[in-house]
Amino acid sequence: MGKSKNQFNEQHLSNIKRRFYDKITKAELEPNVLSESSFSRLKQTQRSISNRRRYRKFIYIPVTVALSLCIFTGAAAAIGILDLTSVLHFLGVDRIAILQPVHQESEDQGIHVEVIGAVRDGDTTEVYVSVSDLISNRIDENLDVYDYRLTGGKASNAQIIYYDRAAKTAIVRFVTQGKVSTNRMTVRINTLMSGAARKDGYSVPVDWKSLLQQKEKNSYEMLNSDQISGLGGEIANEMDKDSFQVLRKDQTNIAIQGVNWMYISNIGFVNGKLHVQINPDNEVGGYNHGFFYFIDEQGHRLDIPENSISYGYYMKDGVGYGGDYIEYIYDISSVKALNKLKLRGSFTNIGEVIQGKWETSFNLNQLNKSKRGHVNLGKNSGTQVEATLSPIGITLTGEALGMIRMEDLKIELQLKDGTKMSALTGFIQLHNDLVKWISSKTIRVEDVSNLVINGQKVNLEE
Repeated sequence: MGKSKNQFNEQHLSNIKRRFYDKITKAELEPNVLSESSFSRLKQTQRSISNRRRYRKFIYIPVTVALSLCIFTGAAAAIGILDLTSVLHFLGVDRIAILQPVHQESEDQGIHVEVIGAVRDGDTTEVYVSVSDLISNRIDENLDVYDYRLTGGKASNAQIIYYDRAAKTAIVRFVTQGKVSTNRMTVRINTLMSGAARKDGYSVPVDWKSLLQQKEKNSYEMLNSDQISGLGGEIANEMDKDSFQVLRKDQTNIAIQGVNWMYISNIGFVNGKLHVQINPDNEVGGYNHGFFYFIDEQGHRLDIPENSISYGYYMKDGVGYGGDYIEYIYDISSVKALNKLKLRGSFTNIGEVIQGKWETSFNLNQLNKSKRGHVNLGKNSGTQVEATLSPIGITLTGEALGMIRMEDLKIELQLKDGTKMSALTGFIQLHNDLVKWISSKTIRVEDVSNLVINGQKVNLEE
């Protein structure tokens, strides 16, 4: 076949793009490519480790459309529009239509990281990244991106949304919220953790009577404020105190089956309150975390507030780190009060910590499609929340969000043609006063007339 005499120019590229997106928008796909029930499991607080589950998304494409997409995908990939084979596993074509292809790569420690595509809409940026292990099996469905940074956002979230076992590749969705002053975007990852999973209901083998009968007036040690690396619960309000009382270190050694990164190093009473002291492992103990709780004889979980103190230091690679010991404090004053209680734990277990430097930068233009409105989620003006609608989803901002559980949020989108979309699940708490709902379908902002949040109508304006 001879070469064409016509040069490939910008007009050809525009035509290919137009035909490509026409194919996408005309494809009659299954309505909920990513179901709301799947998104309900995708919530995580910033920099927390949650129980990762496997999310496989299936897409139905009519045969004629599928053939057209396959043929056209080859042409699109050849000129760098968008590699659909990398994203159709976990995204619907309506989301692909607004994604900007990136394909920027970084490799370190035998781990390959590639930014596949991204979209910025209003104050929200969504980035899809693949993480692959080139030499071993360190990447799994419980991968946790622990230490990372996205430029331009004040609050970020990273969640694995798809895992390909055969390819040893995880797809991670980064969401960051915040206004930006430049289109230049950088994704930087410093620490990955494999096998990161939380398990609830660990049984803690404690015989209260034999262990504590002689410790109701337990001796304690004094900590100066400069020995403390962290406080949790209501005790954090006492940061201005000069000293705190804690148990003596390593008076017991109680292992918890299934939790290999720490042991209970002491249990006793200090000033009429129960203290449980643990000694975390210096390697993975700094990454793992969790808490204890109590159940009654019927197995019901009791609402006993927990305070905590992290103190002491350990050295690693010539650097001093705080949190050599953690002490949990409960408002329980005697062995008698513990007789009918059992101690349980909820802890993460990290299999391996991988440290390296994975960094990519790219330009990302902003889609200028959004509507805003305000709503009171309580009985007074202090509970006002701002709602921002974009093709990606809905962003809620306001101090009142710190008093509302995400599972109690109910959002309905009223469209101009009389139909409705419900947002009952799929919320991510990026910050105490910032909640993001990511829609399973790309939203046509111009078709939405109103929002209804927890029964309150929100009038939207451009």
